[in-house]
Amino acid sequence: MAEGSFWKTAPGVLTAVAGVITAVGGLLAILFQVGVLGSEDKPPPAASGVASSPAVSSSPATSPSSAGTAGQGGKPWTEATAVITPKDGDPVEAPASTVRFCIGAGMGINLNDSLDVAFEKMSGLEVTRSDPALSAGGKATVKVHLTSGKDISGTITSGCDFFAESDIGRYSLYPDRLAKIEFRR
Repeated sequence: MAEGSFWKTAPGVLTAVAGVITAVGGLLAILFQVGVLGSEDKPPPAASGVASSPAVSSSPATSPSSAGTAGQGGKPWTEATAVITPKDGDPVEAPASTVRFCIGAGMGINLNDSLDVAFEKMSGLEVTRSDPALSAGGKATVKVHLTSGKDISGTITSGCDFFAESDIGRYSLYPDRLAKIEFRR
């Protein structure tokens, strides 16, 4: 093999390696999103039968700093219940601490691409309008009811789902099928 031939093929090899890494990363993201991977990361049940809050990153939407702090109704977040109401169908109850939005966003929403709002700071959330799930650049308009009594409105992506661990399994809805989520304390 000539000494120069390796250098002529190195960019091709690097491009192929980058393509494989990208494909594997995309596959892993899809597998996490649909729940095939990561199912062992479910929060362990607490002694009271309600799931406890898992360790999370320190971004504002996922900060566990007030995970044990009582909300508007007096119960701590770890004992709160989420009532998820689809546009069509019956509401589903789940421990509030298991509610997530978008596999990477965690325990809150990013409103208007600028404000992280943690679920534990909410008494509820309503979807007032939504583009179809997974539509390119799709947005959903939401009204957020904060535990402070204040309401704020804005947009979130319609390309991610809300999901929670109910007593019978993982429950998931994209914003275009979700009417509201109530956090009862």
